[in-house]
Amino acid sequence: MISIMMTWGHMIWVFLPLPLMSLVLLTILPQSFGTRLVQRIFFTRISIGHWHTRLVWVFIGASLIIFSMAARTIQLGFASAHVPCSGSSCPYHGGETMWYRRASRYRAERNFWLSLFTLVLWLLVYKIYSLNDRIMKLKQGSGDGKKTNKSNSDKDD
Repeated sequence: MISIMMTWGHMIWVFLPLPLMSLVLLTILPQSFGTRLVQRIFFTRISIGHWHTRLVWVFIGASLIIFSMAARTIQLGFASAHVPCSGSSCPYHGGETMWYRRASRYRAERNFWLSLFTLVLWLLVYKIYSLNDRIMKLKQGSGDGKKTNKSNSDKDD
């Protein structure tokens, strides 16, 4: 129980604010500065033993694991015995039990949507960073192309 609560605590306080902050940095700051700052923070290469990856993939993987746990909870947690108990009256359970079951179901559904939202935010950070990085490389390439074309035309004269 403690490990499950810590997982959701990490998601709410770490996994959700970080991609939001990254998206703000990528969209509000000037393109080159925001992209370089996000690159230094989340796109650095890390290694654990012989395994090398970028930090953003660790966050995407962890968000995917949390999302799959939430989806599994909804799928398995409410397909058990006494499924007809979802109505207002149940011959098997009293009022408090019904409210507890309903609250558990709402919490599981909330966690599902929060984890899906966090996963989509991390994928957005990755995609926007990739597009900004490609734009910066194309601008540098076109700037270098103009300089070489000008120097070639000077040699012809």
